Amino acid sequence: MAIDKEASRRWRRQIRDILNSEWDPLGIAQDVTDEYDTYVGKLTAMLREAASDDDLLRYLRWAETEHMGLRGDEAQLHRVIASIRSLGFMN
Repeated sequence: MAIDKEASRRWRRQIRDILNSEWDPLGIAQDVTDEYDTYVGKLTAMLREAASDDDLLRYLRWAETEHMGLRGDEAQLHRVIASIRSLGFMN
């Protein structure tokens, strides 16, 4: 199935906005809006492959704890995943 490129860009921007406004574990999204773009690409791919919420949670937890060296906030991660899911999936 072909994916509309403009719809894909719009969807990725929405995920980026969620990561910057609701996740932002480094607390820098106000100043550096592209800091989490690497995660947007991976999340998009995971969603296209029908990843479960647990898969998304493991990935974001890894990003916070292993990749960034932070403590992580499980409740916040669940809220971020719910917000991403609320976007639906582009067709």
